[in-house]
Amino acid sequence: MSVDYPLVLEPRYDERPWGGRRLATRLGKRLPDAPRIGESWETTGVARVVNGPLAGATLHELVERDPAGLLGERGRAASRPFNDFPLLAKFIDAEETLSVQVHPDDEGAAPLGQRGKTEAWHILDATAEGFLITGFQEPVSPEQVRQALEREKIDDLLERLPVSAGDTVIVPAGTVHAIGAGVLLYEIQETSDLTFRLYDWGRRDHQGRPRQLHVEEALAALRPDRHARRTRPLELGAGCTVLAACRYFLLERWSVQGTARHARPAGQTFHILSCIQGEARVTAGSGQADISAGQTAVLPARVESVTLEGTATFLVSSVPDLERDLVAPLLARGYDAEAIAQLAGDTRDLHRFLGL
Repeated sequence: MSVDYPLVLEPRYDERPWGGRRLATRLGKRLPDAPRIGESWETTGVARVVNGPLAGATLHELVERDPAGLLGERGRAASRPFNDFPLLAKFIDAEETLSVQVHPDDEGAAPLGQRGKTEAWHILDATAEGFLITGFQEPVSPEQVRQALEREKIDDLLERLPVSAGDTVIVPAGTVHAIGAGVLLYEIQETSDLTFRLYDWGRRDHQGRPRQLHVEEALAALRPDRHARRTRPLELGAGCTVLAACRYFLLERWSVQGTARHARPAGQTFHILSCIQGEARVTAGSGQADISAGQTAVLPARVESVTLEGTATFLVSSVPDLERDLVAPLLARGYDAEAIAQLAGDTRDLHRFLGL
């Protein structure tokens, strides 16, 4: 059976000690009864299709069944050697501040048999005090970090970035980071679950036990000079805005009021469509689906174009050809090289296309 229509997915919900209930109150999700749901994993391999002829199939099963049709050429390259769906989209509700943590880059993750974890966050809601931890205030050595942990002074070293709804931040692998209390966000990342907790604010479970830390692993993965960076969105036209970009993913915002059509390079990459406001009918390939706030669908690579009808805002993630999908069209719209380069957490991803 051909994978050629919008695949609406049933997510996986994770209870977390820092989570809340805004995935239900803000996004309309039907959550389990647990009071602290922190994450909704939208494109995990066990996410099941809920519509059309492929209803009941998991995303991983479809990767195995039709990798070319679902992932496309770029998606298959990103999937190797793990043969998985290479991008993981999440919604995260931080009622309390998450642990201070580090994700290894691809080089550091390879000995563990995984890929690294570069990610981007788009803020959906935040309290007036909402913040992100985005690196260190000043250059530090691993030994200085270790000493600060021993004295419980690590917070004195950390850089805090105030954020509000609509902000986008890209987080290169190796950056020390955390999501602050009061922030609700969408995350797109390399598919990886390698998280090394450096510090957890003395948090304990209901039995009084502290959560496991991974101090040595975090210090080995740490790149102290790296920072998460707020990007400046760039308009591509036709309701499309680029929010962040790197070699692993392109994150866009698609807005529709009425009808909008988006052409896509056939056979190259899937697109993840997560609705964050309103509702719209999504027509592509052999089918269509009605998608409302809090829902996510995957457009298979086989689909050549998509039509949106309604009033809605989508966050859209894909595996990019940076020159074709990003640099060339933005230069054509009059943006200069520096404006384009700031979309990337590691600007080396774009410098070779921009002559910087």
